[in-house]
Amino acid sequence: MGMLRRVGKGLGALVGIAAAAIVTKFYVLSPRSRPAPQMIAPKDEATIKRGEYLAKHVYACMGCHSEVHEDLPGEPLVEDKLGVGRDFGPIPSFPGRIRARNLTSDAQAGIGAWSDGEIARAMREGIAKNGRPLFPIMPYPTYAKTMSDDDALAVVAFLRTLPASKNDPGPMEIDFPLRMFARAIPKPLERPAPPPPATGIERGKWLLDACSCTECHTTKDDHFQPLPGMYLAGGNEFPIRGKGSVYVANITSDKETGIGAWTDDEVLAAIKTGVSKTKTNRALYAMPWPHYGGMTDDDLHWLVVALRQVPAVNHKVDAAKLTL
Repeated sequence: MGMLRRVGKGLGALVGIAAAAIVTKFYVLSPRSRPAPQMIAPKDEATIKRGEYLAKHVYACMGCHSEVHEDLPGEPLVEDKLGVGRDFGPIPSFPGRIRARNLTSDAQAGIGAWSDGEIARAMREGIAKNGRPLFPIMPYPTYAKTMSDDDALAVVAFLRTLPASKNDPGPMEIDFPLRMFARAIPKPLERPAPPPPATGIERGKWLLDACSCTECHTTKDDHFQPLPGMYLAGGNEFPIRGKGSVYVANITSDKETGIGAWTDDEVLAAIKTGVSKTKTNRALYAMPWPHYGGMTDDDLHWLVVALRQVPAVNHKVDAAKLTL
């Protein structure tokens, strides 16, 4: 019996040490953060216009942070509800409830009381004004690699022009233990991303990341982690509220299961108008083509050129399961 007691005490001590280590890692040492940088967004019209282009059509911030027409393919924006935030509603396969913050200039519900540096830090480092870590469905790890200081401040300059709205979609809700693990993801920006390439295939590769093509189309496991060798191979499920689910396409250069057999015009049609070569009688729902379709012809061209360079992955994606 004495031996059993000693073993029990030893196991209890190990459990206590493990629990203390977990608390320290995720609630003392995480999230990693730094004071918001001192940054001031320009207020000239050219910078605001560039920020609008980035926020609407490249980073597509407005697609998540605005009210949209959920009953229409591609969920186009409600134009007088830009940046007011969004409650995505219950999503059966998601461990929580997605709500995107109000980004208007309202001081309480929005970001009117945030400094320009605090907004830039949230976009690229995943830390809110109050120090709260952001869940990485907000793709700040991607923006840390793709969003230069100038582009971050251009987006801020545009956000400052959005009329104040008191709409409050509520807080993001993430189930335990995922919300605990997510605390370890934010990290301070070691150095800002370089200015993006202005043109050429490098511009297209930058757009693949900046537009979050990789976030949606790279095949993920049950823990939302990318699977090795499945870059842009598709298959991730996207529930459409009240309609069922769609599965994002394989957009690698594979001719059988990807877009290798599509013409450039057919790829452009999918991006700009939501018409899929493989589903000619059904518009694309989850693909936010109303946003990306607003990119310049030059950006769209180089995006398609970059897609053509993606290695083929033979991965057949399930058909959509929609009740239309």
